Amino acid sequence: MSVKAYIEENLPKTIRANRDDLGSLLGLPYPYTVPCPEDKFLEMYYWDTYFTNIGLIADGKIELAKNNIDNMLYMVEKYGFMPNGNRTYYLNRSQPPFLYLGVRDIFNETKDIIWLENAYRILCKEYEFWQTERLAPNGLNFYGNHNNISQDRVEILYNDFTKRSGGYTTDDCAEKVKIAHTIMSFVESGWDCNSRFGFDGEFINPIDLNSLLYGFENQMADFSKILKNGMNESWINQAEKRKELMNKYMWNDEKSIYMDWNFCEKKFSPVISAASIYPLYVKLCDNAKGTLSLLNELTLQYGVSASLKENTNGYQWDYPNIWPPIQYIAYVSAKNYNCDDFAENIKEKYITLIEQNFNKTNNLWEKYDGTNAEVANQDYNAPKMLGWTAGVYLYFSKDK
Repeated sequence: MSVKAYIEENLPKTIRANRDDLGSLLGLPYPYTVPCPEDKFLEMYYWDTYFTNIGLIADGKIELAKNNIDNMLYMVEKYGFMPNGNRTYYLNRSQPPFLYLGVRDIFNETKDIIWLENAYRILCKEYEFWQTERLAPNGLNFYGNHNNISQDRVEILYNDFTKRSGGYTTDDCAEKVKIAHTIMSFVESGWDCNSRFGFDGEFINPIDLNSLLYGFENQMADFSKILKNGMNESWINQAEKRKELMNKYMWNDEKSIYMDWNFCEKKFSPVISAASIYPLYVKLCDNAKGTLSLLNELTLQYGVSASLKENTNGYQWDYPNIWPPIQYIAYVSAKNYNCDDFAENIKEKYITLIEQNFNKTNNLWEKYDGTNAEVANQDYNAPKMLGWTAGVYLYFSKDK
């Protein structure tokens, strides 16, 4: 069986339809996709679904992709933000803001102005969430959560971290609190767990988040032009203001790249990661040479690693792990800066990785080791996956 045939056979198993709440599961108005055909992840996740959608659209499944986006818009309308997923226990956090790109992709397919007008209104709510609930004193944004963490919850989060971090322990109560807050930053970032944040997750201006919000502002300016609502200049001004702040705080002149910034300790993260590619993804870089060089350095035999090896702890969002969304981000980033040959190389590496491992395991997985194409099992045993693994594969192989 080919990878495409496997996806076609198993994709229907990832579709759920539940309009009513059921226990912790939040009901949604339209059928939606979940990441796994089996029993690991049985709810719709925020940023995972964007990368599923790019594959659905490439495969001509526009209605299903639109349903996913309409469900997200429904949740933003209802809750004021897009939760991590449609579970009650995800209502204390969001995930990387890709919804505006999902709206863009669907509008590009449907050209439905009335639909876009409603989506634009709801996207304004999501933007307001990030600007009120996740705004640091320096004017840039951070990942976190919007509930107080009780002492009992601190212990639960700390114990979870010790299991997933290879046994790290401490008796220091203050450090446990820092770890708990960092875990909540991890899960909202989608990079759960990573070495980028140290134990200072709530005090980090992440380069991926702020790049996405820069893209959000520019895309809203484009939507405003289409809708002729007079807000174009306002959105452009917001984007320009953000770029000035990112240049002030997040540009590492020595390395010629943007990096995560600790706004409490006023220093860069010691970990250089694939998050630094995001300014290319949203066309923020005026001087892209250093970031393109980093992209080349991150590229292993089977794809773009989540980070360089230095200063990392071997977590699942560290070197040498290959995650599907990073491959897509890297591909688009290279294309944005006219590095078409390099973009094609990233695409071919991913297709080779998926097909080589599939021939061995007869499954798709959430992450892989970029040095040997094996399933990566850091933090926990990797589940069988369709979701973004299949989505990026379908997007990359659409012309084959």
